[in-house]
Amino acid sequence: MMAVSVSTDLSVTVADNIVEVKLTERQTLMKSIEKNECKALGVSQVMLGLLIMLNSITLLCSETTTEVVAFGVPLWTGLVFVTAGSLATMIEKHTNRKYICYCIITSAVAVVAAVPALIIYIVDIARHPEEDCVHTDTHDDCSHLHYSMLFRKSLKTTLAMYTVVHAVISSIVTYNLHGARRQLDQYTRINN
Repeated sequence: MMAVSVSTDLSVTVADNIVEVKLTERQTLMKSIEKNECKALGVSQVMLGLLIMLNSITLLCSETTTEVVAFGVPLWTGLVFVTAGSLATMIEKHTNRKYICYCIITSAVAVVAAVPALIIYIVDIARHPEEDCVHTDTHDDCSHLHYSMLFRKSLKTTLAMYTVVHAVISSIVTYNLHGARRQLDQYTRINN
């Protein structure tokens, strides 16, 4: 008995049995999802999330509390980013509609979480500029507070840049997985 299958791109496949045709279509779909490089982007998400959390340790240990520290921005953004990246790295092992939807949702949440985080970083940097460096006749050095505030400002700027990069990566993952989910939906409709 011969099996004929027409795929979504209107290509016709003729094989000895229907199982072989469906297996070939499923393998093509898997290669398409792997082509999206979700694993590499997921690893990038995890690394950026960990970088944000690790670099924020000095902010959390500082004697002054600013908006970034008060709201715990590096901690919750880092956790969201690590979660989204972890799910994206496991997409090859769990390629089903439900898991892809979970990955899309967490990556979209990561993009959405980046927006208030960036706003808080920008407000914090604007409200807490470094102290002016005052030179005296006896000392040409700036005060300890000047250097401390300058360091914190540059660290917050770095964290904000990491957040922007992560938002871009999460947007790419969301877009790629949405396309993969559409392909999986088409495959499911054809099989039913």
